[in-house]
Amino acid sequence: MHPARPLKHNEVMDRAQKVVSIAAGKVKDPAAVSLGRRGGLKGGPARAAKLSPEERKKIAQRAAKQRWAVERAKVVEATVDQAVATRVAAKLP
Repeated sequence: MHPARPLKHNEVMDRAQKVVSIAAGKVKDPAAVSLGRRGGLKGGPARAAKLSPEERKKIAQRAAKQRWAVERAKVVEATVDQAVATRVAAKLP
């Protein structure tokens, strides 16, 4: 029988991390994860099928409005940054 080789540092750390995760209850059950994924894959199409065209339109408009609000905030932030940089540059001798 071959003597056991000493563990590398990263192997020891991986095992220690796994032990702590198990003790803290952070390890997910693969079977439960699989069931949740299957349910999630079914849920979206099922929800879309029972929505009326008006409801889908309202949801889509709200989502688009939110996406554009985020984009506008980025533009405003960039404009403010440019204005501040211009004022700072104007005050420099």
